[in-house]
Amino acid sequence: MTFGGQAAARDEPRVAESLRFGEQLYAERDFYRAITEYKRFLFENPDSEKAAWVKLRIGQSYLEGGKLDAAGRVFGGLAASVDDSRLRAWLITGLARVYYLQGRYAQSLDVLENGDELTSGHGVKNQSLYLQACAHLKSGQTRLAREKLESIWSGHDLAERATRLLWEVERAEEIPHKSPVVAGLLSIVPGLGHFYMEDYAVAITALTWNGLFGFATYDAFRRSSYGVGAVLAALELFWYSGTIYGAVAEAHRYNRDARKNYIERLDEAIGLDVDFPDSRVVGGILLEGEF
Repeated sequence: MTFGGQAAARDEPRVAESLRFGEQLYAERDFYRAITEYKRFLFENPDSEKAAWVKLRIGQSYLEGGKLDAAGRVFGGLAASVDDSRLRAWLITGLARVYYLQGRYAQSLDVLENGDELTSGHGVKNQSLYLQACAHLKSGQTRLAREKLESIWSGHDLAERATRLLWEVERAEEIPHKSPVVAGLLSIVPGLGHFYMEDYAVAITALTWNGLFGFATYDAFRRSSYGVGAVLAALELFWYSGTIYGAVAEAHRYNRDARKNYIERLDEAIGLDVDFPDSRVVGGILLEGEF
């Protein structure tokens, strides 16, 4: 549907200028001043055919400006009230991206999967697939991430990124890993779990203190100092269990940090996000009126 000439004829020059200035501010990444111009347009033209798209732009401005909660409210509220299926597809993709950037990966995936049919019919299927792959990857679900990346159309702009990311996902098993179970079992002998974790200073400390408390406890009971022995035994149990727990916790921390570093490297090298809703297309709709 094209109503650009008709809409432009109806718009007052001052109103058109308000949108044009808002777009200029948006392009300059002056998002909050852009929002002011968009809201000015809505105040002066509440019944404009462009009103819903201007609201989408406000949501984008919040999103790009880092106000994720505000962006989510705009996208979610508008998606529930508009009839335009294309606009709704863009809005739910934008809402999913808000959740994704907030680290709410399950909610992002839920929004995209529930809107799968809608996004498929309005040219955002591949963006949805890529965002789902990124959410699965950050959730540690590499198999599902791989499936989504393999489904991206080879002729799409995201295809090259998807291919590179897919190759990296295939290498995910190469991420350094330490077994918490092995760390805990080795710590039955105090210090060995930390040696396994290559934390030699803590390993030597754990071995020394457990050895000292163990010997002191034995010596106290040998000399029939049962009260002292009981206190020392309690302290030794505390040190001993702490050594095991510490080794297990360190293994979990090591794995978490290794995966975080891996994800950060992928994000920096390839990009684990999509530029959507497409800023250029929305700008064209606002200024040219092309639907």
